[in-house]
Amino acid sequence: MTDAESDSRIDRLLDAIDFIKADQREEGRRLLRQLIGEDNDFEAAWLWMSVAVESLDQAALCLDNALRINPENVEAAGALHRIRQPEMLVQKRRLRARFYRDFSLASMWILVVLLLFTMLYAYMP
Repeated sequence: MTDAESDSRIDRLLDAIDFIKADQREEGRRLLRQLIGEDNDFEAAWLWMSVAVESLDQAALCLDNALRINPENVEAAGALHRIRQPEMLVQKRRLRARFYRDFSLASMWILVVLLLFTMLYAYMP
């Protein structure tokens, strides 16, 4: 990539950032899509796209891409953790509820079997 191409990419990235900061997200997303289309490994474009998109799922996907490009990106990892933290808490609660459900079900069947054997031995001559 030549210096002129690199400068052009940086200028367009800065324009996209200005649009996002001015709450003109659609225009910012359009520029970022162009940049990402030209270079799928443009880390800064993926990071800013995570700010420009409308849903947390889309932001998580963008941050995943930024981390794919640079696994050492602390900002992307932190943002992704903050986005996924509520989901992780729900999953933890769901696992705990399944454990209690399964434990209760197993306990009930053990009691049923014990009662059946108790009744069987109680009525045997």
